Amino acid sequence: MIQELIRYPDERINITSADVRNFNEEVDKLVQDMKDTIEANNSEGLAAIQIAIPLSVVVAKDTHGDWHTFCNPRILKTAGRTISLETSLYMPDIEEEIPRHEQITFIYQDRMGKQHSMTVSGHFSYLLQRKFDYTFGGTFANKLDRKHRKMVEKKLSINGAKGEFNSDSNFSKREYFKSAINKLLFFEGLTLFAPLFSVRKETLETLYHYGIFATVMTFLLTIGYLVYAKYEASKVISCTGCQVVSFTAVAIKYFILILILFIGSYYLVNPN
Repeated sequence: MIQELIRYPDERINITSADVRNFNEEVDKLVQDMKDTIEANNSEGLAAIQIAIPLSVVVAKDTHGDWHTFCNPRILKTAGRTISLETSLYMPDIEEEIPRHEQITFIYQDRMGKQHSMTVSGHFSYLLQRKFDYTFGGTFANKLDRKHRKMVEKKLSINGAKGEFNSDSNFSKREYFKSAINKLLFFEGLTLFAPLFSVRKETLETLYHYGIFATVMTFLLTIGYLVYAKYEASKVISCTGCQVVSFTAVAIKYFILILILFIGSYYLVNPN
């Protein structure tokens, strides 16, 4: 069945798509609807979010006209750089030169959930890169500089679609947590070099107290980062197992670094 497309300036296009977990009849129906919609719009491919379904599914035709379905695609390797002249169903009558990789290697699951890998190049590679961008909440406008985005906005406005691109749509507030943690850990790391210089015991004591403060604060901020990351992911209906593992891995790395720096501070900086 042909579905209605999301058009600019509909901000639902910025939602990060959730991974497919249940490969059932609903996925089969979605794929068929996407094929029908592609044919009806004389297009080559669609991401599910383009028909307002926030699932990580991409359906596309290759240069031979053969259909392909990619669930939960993840690019593993890229090669070469080029410029691709691209259009988008989301932004009708807009054509822009976009930097792309000449070749990509990626993994994905088919409609039955079986894992595959594929390497593609040329036109089909550019098409898939554009569709994969949609699954992560981005359009090719995100790859344009501010000046060119404004030009595209103006063209769309002339065509009756008034709005603006949110260049920060993919910015996560959890990055504030990471920024604060990184700064505290950086300065705590610098204190470890203090014993290499002739500094007074009082100075070492002050630096050691800073180390304790930094340890406590970074520990609390790391917990805050992990909690907020999970909350933010669930808020955009994309709290998948893959994302949770990613957030947890970052937190574990911070915890290990916090412990190493605290031990270093205790044995190297502690004047007592």
